[in-house]
Amino acid sequence: MADDLKIRRLLVSFLALWYEVSQKQLALRTGRSEPGISQLLKRGVPSEDLLDQLLGAIPHRPAAVPLVAACLEGLAALDHNGDLTEDELLRIEEAAQAAARLAREVLTEEARLSRAGSREIKELCVDLCERSAQAASQDVEAAAVLARLAREVADRLGGTEGLRLQGFADAFGASVLRVTGALPEADAAIEEAESRWQAGTDADSVLDPGRLLDLKASLRRAQRRFDEALKLLDQAVEVGRSPERALIKKGFTLEVMGEYGRAVETLLEAEPLVLRRDDPRLLYMLRFNLAVNASHLGRYAEATELVQQARELAIRLGDQIFLSRITWMEGRVAGGLGRSDEARRLLAEARQGFASRGMTYDVALALLEEAVILLSEGQPEEVKTLSGELAAVFGSKGVHREALAALRLFQEAVEDQTATADLARCVLRYLFRARHDQGLPFTNS
Repeated sequence: MADDLKIRRLLVSFLALWYEVSQKQLALRTGRSEPGISQLLKRGVPSEDLLDQLLGAIPHRPAAVPLVAACLEGLAALDHNGDLTEDELLRIEEAAQAAARLAREVLTEEARLSRAGSREIKELCVDLCERSAQAASQDVEAAAVLARLAREVADRLGGTEGLRLQGFADAFGASVLRVTGALPEADAAIEEAESRWQAGTDADSVLDPGRLLDLKASLRRAQRRFDEALKLLDQAVEVGRSPERALIKKGFTLEVMGEYGRAVETLLEAEPLVLRRDDPRLLYMLRFNLAVNASHLGRYAEATELVQQARELAIRLGDQIFLSRITWMEGRVAGGLGRSDEARRLLAEARQGFASRGMTYDVALALLEEAVILLSEGQPEEVKTLSGELAAVFGSKGVHREALAALRLFQEAVEDQTATADLARCVLRYLFRARHDQGLPFTNS
């Protein structure tokens, strides 16, 4: 109760300051004395009626009151969470701020939608869909919200035009289901999306006909239906408006299949198209994926240059997850070039970054990279200490059953002092492929 009363007083003080309303003006507009207003704003507690009277004396936009109140309530919440660490509180506040930004964006788009025409509705839907796709790798809940909003926008358009737009939006909803691992549900959703798309029309050609194809290909890849995925991506290259994106996805599919040489060839085919488009996010994906495949092929000098280019792009984009993955890749490359001290430092830094964001699969990859170096140098005791961090991985939902079995096998070998660098490399190679091919069985060979 005390917090609520304090928030009321501070709400009036902040809005008066923001809208440049003096205490003298407040006194004149409310019929109160200036000293009385001063006393109230310093230590007093306005009643509901007085609060309404004071706010009425301050010209403000209606949304200002809930926005400022939310900020003040957030500050109050910090004082009531003494059992949380500063890092935990910071993550909570960052998540809350991100949610608030998304909510404002959603409401803003809804307001604009009320006066939009057919083409504007389509363009808004497409924008929300692409933002959902971009968010999916980092914040699946935000991706789901954006996909649902895109479908609601599509529902505003009637007839066959609306039907095709609904199919377009539904494909992105299916993509969110795929990312969460709900593959049967994603399969049903993509089929429904395709049915609506085919039954609909797009008279002003706003929608990219290749987008549904490459989203379906991503699902087929997750289902281990690789041949179908590659065919769909080839179709997307032919009919889509972003053949470079389809080629990057094809390169990634080949990487998941372990076809690293073919993956490099495909990514190099995409390179001139990506450069022509001048999209820093696509260029980052191209450079980083080329670096990963080059490292798999043992071409570490080539990977060094590529990962440096990817770092510059990640800095430009301001993406901290990208930067952590760059650090991990730099450590992997340094290890491949025999610079073990540098490699261990970089891998440990990346592992800590991944752990702070709950990216347990990435933690496991970085840890196995370090284990390969330590076992190659005859330091099994350090590996034993390092493997203790696998406990957090085992307790996570971010690592599937087959991968956990491979990691347990490695940990048992470490405990029994039978772990070798070859075993660590074997598990590491498996983890790379199994991340996006969860039906792949582990074999110790």
